[in-house]
Amino acid sequence: MKLDEIIPLLGNFGRYQFVMICYLGLFNIIGCFTSLGNVFYSAGTDHWCKVLPNENCSSWVEFQDNCTDVKKTILLPPAERNESQYPHSNCKQWNLPVGYTFNPYVPLDETPGFNNTLVDCTEGWEFDTSQYKITTISEFGLVCDQESLPSLAQSIYFAGFLVGSFVGGAFSDWIGRKKVVIIGQLLWVTCLVATTFSVNIYMYMALRFITGFGNLAAYVSLYVLVLEVVGKSWRTAVTMIVGMLYAVGYFFIATAAMYLREWRSLSLTLSVTSVTLFVPMIFLQESIRWLVSKGRIDEAEAVVRRVARFNKRTLPDVLFDKEDIAKEMETKKSLIPPSAIDLYKTPNMAVKTLNMQYNWFVNSLVYFGLSQSTGDLGVDDYWAFFVSGAVEIPALVYATFGVEWIGRKWNTGVLELIGGAACLATIFIPVGIWRTVVSMIGKFCISATFSIIYLYSTELFPTPVRAVGLGLCSVAARVGGILSPIILLLRNLVSDLPLIIFGSCALVAGILALFLPETRGQPLPQTLKEGEEIGRCRCMGDNAYGESSIELDDMDVNGEGVFAISNAAFDHGEKKYRDFSQQFSKGMHESSHM
Repeated sequence: MKLDEIIPLLGNFGRYQFVMICYLGLFNIIGCFTSLGNVFYSAGTDHWCKVLPNENCSSWVEFQDNCTDVKKTILLPPAERNESQYPHSNCKQWNLPVGYTFNPYVPLDETPGFNNTLVDCTEGWEFDTSQYKITTISEFGLVCDQESLPSLAQSIYFAGFLVGSFVGGAFSDWIGRKKVVIIGQLLWVTCLVATTFSVNIYMYMALRFITGFGNLAAYVSLYVLVLEVVGKSWRTAVTMIVGMLYAVGYFFIATAAMYLREWRSLSLTLSVTSVTLFVPMIFLQESIRWLVSKGRIDEAEAVVRRVARFNKRTLPDVLFDKEDIAKEMETKKSLIPPSAIDLYKTPNMAVKTLNMQYNWFVNSLVYFGLSQSTGDLGVDDYWAFFVSGAVEIPALVYATFGVEWIGRKWNTGVLELIGGAACLATIFIPVGIWRTVVSMIGKFCISATFSIIYLYSTELFPTPVRAVGLGLCSVAARVGGILSPIILLLRNLVSDLPLIIFGSCALVAGILALFLPETRGQPLPQTLKEGEEIGRCRCMGDNAYGESSIELDDMDVNGEGVFAISNAAFDHGEKKYRDFSQQFSKGMHESSHM
């Protein structure tokens, strides 16, 4: 009996699969805590030079209730930039005359010895604590010359994502999915909790990097492991449902942040929830496909029987035909594996690959950029963040069915154009509710396209280089995530510059997407020659691939290039994606009768 015949005997969606999907969903929720909790840990607040800190206006009863405002008006110069949201300078103070005595009734320019010069803050800063009591910015003094460090810390976190995707995928093929999940999760959880006790920004950065590394390394392996044991008809439904659970993480973050206004308390509360990830690990079994690909047939059979018992399924006495397995492995060893170079050898394939990489880059850039800048909308920070997560749920629901109603190309292109236009439109809308509404339209569109391009890329790349192509796209997305916090820093130069960049990039991505071929209802390309023919213009010359082009069926689920399969479209089998929405509806109908 072949492996593809054994897996269905376990049940396409039994108790074991349900536990693993819950595990993956919990991973996603806490992953949201890890990635976006920093929005509140490093929330920006008003700050100003600490001038005459011991002066409390005790000599003037009429000023005692607003002494701070009076001191700021007299002792601080006006803001350096006209578009600053604060009337006073955040990093400069007047150079006070020697022996100056504060008097709210005497303007500073009438004080003897005042020379109208500015100096840096001599005694540190004071921070507005009306909303956020303590943040990493206020505790570590990350303002003025060090104002870029909070954004750099978030970029370093996403750099951990990038490294984790490579290392996690490679080790997943080498030592197995289960071991990488365990090791990655230990690194993730340990450093996530330890981040709460950082003593300076550099320790915070280092722990955030390891946290991101462990998070993605574990997630890549767990995602592959889960989808390797779930029936094909359920893979789409599982992907979308798990994606929606990531949005649920927004709700918990916003609610906790409303009540916990100190970053350490909030961080500890969110991070200790990660300990619950060790509970479902009790049920975790090694990937059957990986064990078979490594020739460990006896171990694979033991795992199959344990899962079958858990699902209350009866199996035949003999499962694996070891001779057939051995022949299949020998055949695969004799094949020359494809490489990334194959994606750029011919004009059409190279253009499609670069186009898709740019789309992944832009979707990640804009998604994380909008998610991390909800505090700039001019409404309550907590509700803005809450709504930002809420719009992702209908976006994913639409993406599930919209790709079949309208198609991949038009959904991707038009939604990116609308999302880009929404980003640019917010520039001309005053801060407040309408700016939030338009911004959320942009977030809806980008959330939907971020899901659609997973499926689109899977159908566009041919089987021999599908994992490689998805891996390259994944790398482009990680680079977008790394750059998003850095681009947000540009608002210190021009307040609307990040929105201009996000909107312009999305518009270009939308236009470029319209040049890609439509894949809805088309069979998956199985060879490099077939992949080159899809959407090829005659002006691109002859196809360079011959009929003998290599074909490695289902290579993605058997071990090669696994790091790429952290993406949402996993069905790399021989059949095309038939009636995407029908599969989803069928899966949901089956689950309601469990």
